[in-house]
Amino acid sequence: TARPQEHPLFVCEMAVCPIVVPLGMLDSAVDGSSSDTATSPAFSQADRSDSEKLVQASDGSVKRWSSLQSQSSQSTTAVEDTDSDMLDSPHGIASIAGCVVMLSQSQEGSRRVQDALLKANSDVEREFLVAELHGNAVKAMRCPHANHVLQKCISMMPRASLQFMIDEITQCEGLAKKIATHRYGGRIVQKLLAKCEPSQVHDLAETLLQDMVAISCHAFGNYAIQHLLQFGTPQQQYRCVRTIEMHIQTIASNPFGVGVVATALEHTTLDDAVWIARAVLQDPELLPRVAQMRHGAGIVTKILTVLTGKEQERAHHILVAGRAQLQGSRYGRKSLAAFEA
Repeated sequence: TARPQEHPLFVCEMAVCPIVVPLGMLDSAVDGSSSDTATSPAFSQADRSDSEKLVQASDGSVKRWSSLQSQSSQSTTAVEDTDSDMLDSPHGIASIAGCVVMLSQSQEGSRRVQDALLKANSDVEREFLVAELHGNAVKAMRCPHANHVLQKCISMMPRASLQFMIDEITQCEGLAKKIATHRYGGRIVQKLLAKCEPSQVHDLAETLLQDMVAISCHAFGNYAIQHLLQFGTPQQQYRCVRTIEMHIQTIASNPFGVGVVATALEHTTLDDAVWIARAVLQDPELLPRVAQMRHGAGIVTKILTVLTGKEQERAHHILVAGRAQLQGSRYGRKSLAAFEA
């Protein structure tokens, strides 16, 4: 009796490693039903690739894997020594190749991808896996699980390998602000500003600076502006300080914006810190208001440090006049203690 031909969806075999298709995909391919695999709501239905697309991706991953063997710095000997361990390990590159996008959408899958990135033998192997995220970076940034995969990429990969994330953020007008103010996407923007070369994130930084006041007062966006103040170019830092100075009432009165003011005073030059302090003193009611916020004690201390002469005396007078007001709040009492120290 002739041996029945094996279904092409089950396993794609190559000399180096097999590409394993998730069981949910096999079920749907055999009985014609749709897969019920749970994915993050941040990914649309269109992103849940059907079995045919996954097989195509797997086939392409096998070819890329073959190419990777000749490029890896570990060379053929290292691959042969670890070949059997890689095939048996659920965290090996071979076990997730072609499925990175799908796996990244779930908590357990995200951990598998991160673990594979951590245990990869070289940047070439990591780039092999991360290539599957190209074109899906923005959606991954908004996913509660996939964003951790991108964060792992940023922490472990060379700056040049992260350009695809920056390009996707800046490809559409207004998208950078949406990502910077997103609960999960904001983390990616912050890490990119801290890691990448200024020339890489120039367009991203420019977009943030254009709407800096609104982003500074956002619950998540303010951290992106703080990273600009810490890691931006001198010119970008200067523009941040001038914007804070001109819009001090709006930014310093906001519970999130006050953190931006505190970071500016901490990381800017002495001259710029003096200008910010003077801007705060222009309204006698602003300093006591700032002193009652989370970062108030640090701001009060910094203002009293950078100001001298009559300007410092004026700051003292304002705080003394508002003592009763400060004693009525938790952070106000901290600011008062810092002032009287």
